[in-house]
Amino acid sequence: MTTIDGRQVIWRNGEEGAAELRPGRFGTIMLGENVSVVRWEFPPGTPKGKFHSHADHEQWTYIISGRFEVQIGDEVTILEPGDVSYAPKGVMHGNTLVVGDEPVVVLDIFSPPREEYVNAAAGGPPVEVGSDDAGGEAGGDK
Repeated sequence: MTTIDGRQVIWRNGEEGAAELRPGRFGTIMLGENVSVVRWEFPPGTPKGKFHSHADHEQWTYIISGRFEVQIGDEVTILEPGDVSYAPKGVMHGNTLVVGDEPVVVLDIFSPPREEYVNAAAGGPPVEVGSDDAGGEAGGDK
């Protein structure tokens, strides 16, 4: 692990094991001073996520691979590799669904950092639906 002043600065794919950050949802968390990034992988057949919002966090999602249906506000769209979505604080988003027969890999970027995910990755309990969100859990929050 590469660190500067005690803070990890390099994450290599596959080196960090995924942790159960949400019940039944496993991700790898990467923490900076002002943001946290979660790498999620969702296999085909992952249950559709719920519509929710974050009172204290804005969220960016970058699609690495696969096709991912998502709703932000009233708009429903399918995101593909290289696409990005943004959910400002308080905006309903989610209803995520893996489209097709290949896994979806995403990076979720949260500002400020999702400390409850950091705690879950360190061996604490997975974050229960509704603990930071209004309306529940997303497929990748996702």
